[in-house]
Amino acid sequence: MADEHGRSHRRTGAEPHVPDVLGEIMTAQQVAELLRMQRSTVEDYGRRGVIPSIKLGRHRRYIRSDLVALIDGLR
Repeated sequence: MADEHGRSHRRTGAEPHVPDVLGEIMTAQQVAELLRMQRSTVEDYGRRGVIPSIKLGRHRRYIRSDLVALIDGLR
């Protein structure tokens, strides 16, 4: 693949512009295990905005650094 200046770029799988946050994405089950609570509670808290979450299509996901910041704020 070449850019507008004719330089060739090879894809390596991990794009340089992809933020590190992608490695922090967690499911409700993973959050439940981390926080030692029921998955249904995590899902409810995510829907209500008690814990930060994002929607990816029809799935709700959680960002580890957002959860850490939330917990730090509660201390």
